[in-house]
Amino acid sequence: MPILDTGLLVNREARRTVSLTIHVMNRGRQQATAGIQIYSAVTPRSKQGDSMEGEGQSQQSGYGQIRMERSTIVQLQPEQKASCTFMMEHDVSQLQLYGVRITTTGLAAGEVTAAVAERDEEGALIVQQQVPVSGGYMDEMMHAYVANHTQHSITVIQTATHTRIATIALPAGSSPRSLDFTPDGREVYVTCQGDKTVRVVDTLTHEVTGEYMLPQGAVPIAVLIAKDASIAYITTLVEDYLVIVDTVTRSLVKLVPLPKGSDPVQMAIAPDGKRLYCCLINKAGIAVLDTVKQSLLPMIKLPHGAKPSSVAITPDGLLAYVTDVHHDRVYVIRLSSNTMLAQIKLDAGADPQKLVITPDGALAYVAARGGDEVTVINLARNEILTNIELPGGSNASDVAITPDGAKVYVSILTFGYVAAIEVASQLPIAILPTGSFPSGVAISPILLH
Repeated sequence: MPILDTGLLVNREARRTVSLTIHVMNRGRQQATAGIQIYSAVTPRSKQGDSMEGEGQSQQSGYGQIRMERSTIVQLQPEQKASCTFMMEHDVSQLQLYGVRITTTGLAAGEVTAAVAERDEEGALIVQQQVPVSGGYMDEMMHAYVANHTQHSITVIQTATHTRIATIALPAGSSPRSLDFTPDGREVYVTCQGDKTVRVVDTLTHEVTGEYMLPQGAVPIAVLIAKDASIAYITTLVEDYLVIVDTVTRSLVKLVPLPKGSDPVQMAIAPDGKRLYCCLINKAGIAVLDTVKQSLLPMIKLPHGAKPSSVAITPDGLLAYVTDVHHDRVYVIRLSSNTMLAQIKLDAGADPQKLVITPDGALAYVAARGGDEVTVINLARNEILTNIELPGGSNASDVAITPDGAKVYVSILTFGYVAAIEVASQLPIAILPTGSFPSGVAISPILLH
């Protein structure tokens, strides 16, 4: 997954560049995500930093400081589809040194190309260039964050080298449970069951920068952040709510009451962002939220006695896969009609927890806590492909997959580590020590500095 970067460009004194036109295209057959950044350099003698507008983030360089002027994340559909390209403009008339960086993730990340056109004050083209691939790769920037429930901390692991790079201490008694990232990878939200809060951690400084207080008595369990909106969804136990918060203003948007005693747990959002699906583990059903109207739709009913623990949606948005810890099954739901399409029977006592689907929609990985294994399902046939064995008594809990679909990470509660599994071979390739009782794991989707 390459990073494209123009490097620093020098603005001219004569026929000065006033604006940049940036054109990004996906030439692949799969989806890709592009994080587009426009940055500038502030030299020691320059005063241009006083008049700059933007995010206000800077980092040291040989030119003095690198300042991020603008960041945008876009989803690029496969080639020949309407949204396979993206174009944006930005005013650089007041900048002497500037550049464009494009960070790509997804299955077609290597097929993303970009061009930058410099234009004068009349809009005429001065020069246009293809943005070259830089020496950096997204793999080197991606991190896995692991919530250590009884150690009250978060372990940060670099996915390229499988090395631990940081341990983030949380308040004693906070008991972090699950995590999710904002689309730009700059923040991670962590549900803390011990003190009934949701904390926000800055992924660049590894510091807690925000905190959400929940309704009295409500215990946060899972968090899910919309990829195309500044909204986070939080499920709570005891007091059964779907809590909607604004990730920009860090304010409460709405409390959506769920059936009493339903115990809402894991969630998934449809690819178009219009529906959210939430497992009601004690109501044998899936709550459906209209994310535009922020109101509930009719519930998807599951077989009698079912206890849905996790839900994932295929990349095309057609099917949902739901784990059932009571019947040891995975249900396949056709979302156009909310009807059962198939049932996949797991081993007796499998106790399936989290389920994730590979970005290409080919496989699903299920953390089978009771069976001490990870079950791999072929989604084309809705059959079990293989079971990846884990040490006896592992208590596999959470599972996450890298954006390129190459590696799967499984949290092992009993032994305090995360197992990394290579998708190509379906074999464990690394054991990564964390803190005690690692209950949740999430992988940064993209990281914009």
